[in-house]
Amino acid sequence: MTVVTPDDVRRTRFGHAPSGDLGYHPEQVDSFCARIAETMLGRDHLGIADIRLVEFDAPPPGRRGYDIEEVDDFLDHVCIELEYLRRGRGRLPAGRTDQTLTHDDVLRIRFSAPPFGFRGYQAEEVGAFLDRLAATLAHHGPNGLTAKDIQDITFHLAPVGEPAYQREEVDAFLDLVAHQLEKSEVTPH
Repeated sequence: MTVVTPDDVRRTRFGHAPSGDLGYHPEQVDSFCARIAETMLGRDHLGIADIRLVEFDAPPPGRRGYDIEEVDDFLDHVCIELEYLRRGRGRLPAGRTDQTLTHDDVLRIRFSAPPFGFRGYQAEEVGAFLDRLAATLAHHGPNGLTAKDIQDITFHLAPVGEPAYQREEVDAFLDLVAHQLEKSEVTPH
C-alpha cells in the first residue's frame, strides 16, 4: 500500500463500471475526493465515518459511472491515511518500517462515542481487544494476534446508554492494524 497525498486524491480517476452496471456518478465522486484532499490539508472536516457512509447517485442517463468496487477500495485506503493523520503522524516512504503502530500508541488510542441515535461497539470489548493488541505489539510472541485475527474480530453493539465507540473509527483502526500485522508476518523481526 502506498502513501496517498492530497494531490493524489484530487488526481485520482476511476475506471468505468462494467457493462450492465450503472456505477457511481463521476462528478459526485470527483467532488467528494476534492473534499477528502481538503480534509487531508486541514481545510475541511470529513471524518472516517463520513467517508465510510457516503452514498453516490447513479450517473445521468446515457452515461457510464465509475466502477463501484474501485471507488470503494480507494475510499478504504483513504480512511487508513486519515487515521494516520488523526494520530498525528505521517506515513513513511515505501520501504521504511521504523515508524509503525507501537504498544504505546495502542495505549493512547481514543475513539469517539457514536453519533446521537446510533449504536456503537461495546467499549469494554474494544478495550479488552486493545489490551491484547498492546501485548502483541510489545512482545511479538507466538500467542499474539495475527492479521487474520484482526480481520475476523467482531464486537457486539452496546445497549443504549452503555459506553460505546463509533464503529467506523474502530473499523478504520482495525484496517490499519491488519495491514501492519500482514507486513510484519511477511517481514522477519
